[in-house]
Amino acid sequence: MNKDLCNGCGLCALICPKEAIEEIPEVIVKGHLVKRPSIDFDQKSCNLCGECAVICPLNALSMEIDGDSVSTIVKNQAFPRLIKEITLVKEKCDSVCELICQKECPTEAIKVITKISENGEKPEICEVKIDENKCIYCKRCELVCPFGSLNVKRPFQGKVDLNKDLCPEDCVVCIDICPTHAIRLENGKPVVYPDFCIFCSACQKVCPKEAICVSRDWVFHDDIEAAAWLTALKKLTSFKTLRKELLIKATKRRTLAVQKRKKQKIRLDVQKPSTKAEEFLKILSEYRK
Repeated sequence: MNKDLCNGCGLCALICPKEAIEEIPEVIVKGHLVKRPSIDFDQKSCNLCGECAVICPLNALSMEIDGDSVSTIVKNQAFPRLIKEITLVKEKCDSVCELICQKECPTEAIKVITKISENGEKPEICEVKIDENKCIYCKRCELVCPFGSLNVKRPFQGKVDLNKDLCPEDCVVCIDICPTHAIRLENGKPVVYPDFCIFCSACQKVCPKEAICVSRDWVFHDDIEAAAWLTALKKLTSFKTLRKELLIKATKRRTLAVQKRKKQKIRLDVQKPSTKAEEFLKILSEYRK
């Protein structure tokens, strides 16, 4: 566990099937976050399934077995790999943007390497390095890039509701804990920019007045069928989302079954002539005699 990366969002504790993760509360003084919430592991209860490492939105958790960092539960297809991806089309890059993607990245996952152009007028971009071990897929780089060079796929989809009337004066706890700077103070009140949100729900967790609510309504992941994942999905989202996923899976199974039957019927039709064809061949055989 990397304590510097963890913001105590609690998603790992939420889904842990063994309840082996203890949540330690934050410390707030005069509307400021003095100490972030954190987690602690009960090594005796942990079964090393790796669900926590898969679901962590900040790359704060990792698990290795015999030097292999891929989770056992993912290998055994009992838990999916979350779909999160960042792609770059370097040909679209131009240094006139003043390397805004690098400046805006909250985790310093982007490093732009430049050199002076031949005419000496402006820097020329040689390479853009993206460290996916640091990237938290917040979309800041994609949304600020003026050339559309970057595309980011987030694993979670959801929404954030903020009731400003409940916000205490001079309280910036949600701003302090947000890992993507998706919450800003404007006219003395916090304002949420959902385009940058990764739906970790840390802000909801620390808000002293329950003024903010984060909900996840979808999780993008590899297609698997496993009870462990369905249990975790319900905890991460809602029964409605679980039901939707089950309906999609049922539809896929029915479609595959119909396609399979059609293929079998086609093979039978090819291998076995119809009754009329058999009669014709019999008449033709007798005629030739």
